[in-house]
Amino acid sequence: MAEPAEDKMFRRHAKVVAAVDLEGIPAGTHGKVMYVAGFTWRRCRVTFDNGVERGGLDRRHLVPLDEWQERAHAAAVAEARATQERLAEEYRASLKSGGTH
Repeated sequence: MAEPAEDKMFRRHAKVVAAVDLEGIPAGTHGKVMYVAGFTWRRCRVTFDNGVERGGLDRRHLVPLDEWQERAHAAAVAEARATQERLAEEYRASLKSGGTH
């Protein structure tokens, strides 16, 4: 039987990223799960790359590393598409006004 995605995230030694700013831990800081506790409320202790260790963190605070990378990639693609569309619109406007680009 397959495990829920959240159970995979909350495994010892899983690589995670702070999804939100926490005290001493900016959003985007990578970390490693050191300890997992709880049955109904899965929470863990994480050691972050900036040297801060924090307990009581759950899905509200953390994102699996692969999910974080997917989000970053999707954001970069969206930004590139928006830039491409803006440049295309500027080019079309310059053609309508008779200018050269």
